[in-house]
Amino acid sequence: MTVRAPSSWPWRPLAALLCAAALLPLASQAQTLHVAPGGSANGACDASSPCNLQAAQAKVRAWRAQGRNDITVQLQSGTYRLQQPLHFDPADSGTNGHPVRWQAAPGAHPVLSGARLVQGARDGALWRFALPSDDAPSSVYVDGRRRWPARTRACPHCVVDAKGLSNVPPAILHVLQVGSVAAMHARWRDFHCRVIALGTDRVDLAQPCWHNATLDSRGNGWAVASPVGKYYGGVDWFENLSGDPLEPGSYTVDATHRTLRYRPLPGETSRAPSIELPVLEQLLVLKGTLKAPVHDLVFSGITFAGTDWRRAASGDGYVSLQAGYLVDGPRQGGLPDDGEGMTRIISAVDVQAGRDIVFDRDSFHQLAAAGITLAGGTHGGAVTNSRFTDLGGGGVFTGDTEGHPADPASKTSDIVVADNRIDHVALAWRDNVAIMAGFVNGLAIAHNTITDLPYSGISVGWGWNYEGTAPVESSIHIVGNRIERVMLQLADGGAIYTQAQSTPGTSCVVRNLTDMRHSGEGNGIYLDEHSTYFDVERNVVLGSWVSAWASWSGHLRIVDNWTDNAGGPHNAGPTKVWSPNFTQLKTLPAAALAVQQAAGAREGRPESALPIRVPSLCPQP
Repeated sequence: MTVRAPSSWPWRPLAALLCAAALLPLASQAQTLHVAPGGSANGACDASSPCNLQAAQAKVRAWRAQGRNDITVQLQSGTYRLQQPLHFDPADSGTNGHPVRWQAAPGAHPVLSGARLVQGARDGALWRFALPSDDAPSSVYVDGRRRWPARTRACPHCVVDAKGLSNVPPAILHVLQVGSVAAMHARWRDFHCRVIALGTDRVDLAQPCWHNATLDSRGNGWAVASPVGKYYGGVDWFENLSGDPLEPGSYTVDATHRTLRYRPLPGETSRAPSIELPVLEQLLVLKGTLKAPVHDLVFSGITFAGTDWRRAASGDGYVSLQAGYLVDGPRQGGLPDDGEGMTRIISAVDVQAGRDIVFDRDSFHQLAAAGITLAGGTHGGAVTNSRFTDLGGGGVFTGDTEGHPADPASKTSDIVVADNRIDHVALAWRDNVAIMAGFVNGLAIAHNTITDLPYSGISVGWGWNYEGTAPVESSIHIVGNRIERVMLQLADGGAIYTQAQSTPGTSCVVRNLTDMRHSGEGNGIYLDEHSTYFDVERNVVLGSWVSAWASWSGHLRIVDNWTDNAGGPHNAGPTKVWSPNFTQLKTLPAAALAVQQAAGAREGRPESALPIRVPSLCPQP
């Protein structure tokens, strides 16, 4: 006789659930790994025995190979001093709808650092530090504040010749050495070339750096904005000097003895000597291929800090074309008119051939070069709710420099850069901008707050007027950003700068606030050269106006914007619509005040959902 339990017995649903749970595949069970700065390579990666980053990465790869999903790596507070960059490839990927998450533990503030904490000794009025190599660091940090190498005063009368500079004053020449660096600028371009020989009143500069700095193109006139052009105003400074530093807060390097000498500020003299010495150039590199992208990854709540970049000390030096894109290698036939073939400034975080990669609520600071790049055929990427400050280069780079690639899949697409705060960047490489995009199909730059820059705030497009008549970009949406105090050192730029021809009906600049009243020379919105098929609507432009000067730009709608400027058409052209706009305003109307109030980074915005797609059509103005 079989006895059946009544269906109302309480254990039966529980038993059924337990049985079902036992049968669930591992892929559906969320798993968390725990990481700590002092974690062991052999740790269990659990809360009681956290492991290090490399062990967690190995475990993620093993789990993913087994088909497990919903993996989270939690980083506890502290500084993770990397001996080499973290490299991610397709084996580190999540799966559709189930990204692998690398994130701060609740309430934690993890820092991925490429710097070493170096203890020093007092040497009279100076502090002395042993260096791991004879290379001079581009900057160091004392109490979290950047300290620059010692610099000379400007040399406005230094004369340019084929080998370098003559008419160098004796007082400057006295402190120079082989390995010093000359820094100068012309309009929108920045140049840094190493000294390779000293004469009685001159210095020779490294090649091909100096050759490329003075090189022209066939038709674009790059030499106009170069040391041989009419805008050359002399050398801004020399750095990497010999002897002891004279100015408090500066340092020099004795390469022979691998020693850094620092002259402390008055408030630092009573403290034990220590510096943060940046060593690594990069912190995190994600690299896939077009056929096998690295994909479905989220990095959240992490600070990236402590990089160095010694490009200026190389033979190539730093020769900018525009906005962090550089000329390198021997150039025999002149610079390309369209700017293709350039090298992008290095970034602490670099994503190449990625898909659906998210950086949310992260922090980028104390970096020698740029913050983050998403390029090289990356399709689906987001940088949101993050903070960028104290960077030598720009904040966010995306897009590519080839307008018509043989494989269309190699052109980056569907990138979101939203609700970030970016200020005090491009401190070393002055032509850089807060957000720079080359050729890209699908880009939303929305509600960022951008301030205090030597050059432009947002720059999109590439190629000037040398890319033919077919569109080279599409769906460029620049919406709701707040930009002020830009163009503080360089010229010929603006708060928002565009280039190149877009697919008709897809690209726009709407509802932004650009305030140039406390900025340098520049435009509120600058539709430069071959900017084509952009709608510019309902923007508040203060202290400046919209420029669309080139006769080869066109199909532009510049309407319903508010400005305190006279606001006249700038080269009207047969396909440019310049009215109605609201100009010469003493006070802003309610609609303009609403745009002004809403512009900039918003608090509490959600992380980007996957997959990341930018709509083809612009949001309503």
